[in-house]
Amino acid sequence: MKYNALKNMFGVGTMEHSSKKNLNYHIKTRIFYENPDFGPGVAKIMELVKETGSLSKAYNLMGLSSSKGWKILKNAEEDLGFPLIISTKGGAGGGKSELSLEGEDLLKKYQAFIAELDREAKKIFRKYFG
Repeated sequence: MKYNALKNMFGVGTMEHSSKKNLNYHIKTRIFYENPDFGPGVAKIMELVKETGSLSKAYNLMGLSSSKGWKILKNAEEDLGFPLIISTKGGAGGGKSELSLEGEDLLKKYQAFIAELDREAKKIFRKYFG
């Protein structure tokens, strides 16, 4: 994926060059205690679970196998010390997944942090590169 396609996501910026090329930057931010396992990928899984109510749909929409998605999520949960998603299995209406209270709070804070970081990074990028 090209940087221009990510322009307004997760700290990507662009600067035009006189030959119509764009100088870019990309900041990939992770938050963690010991292992850098919570970042844009886990946040996207959480956003999709919130939207669809399903971990398997979230993994599918991201092009992840269930085992890969589960591993990514569990690594983040292990480092953070709390569950990000609560799932219930089966039953009359089928299973469902939703964000835990801690997961909901973390996602909101992470999204706000990334948005503010992106605004400041754009200012700093313009300061140094035009």
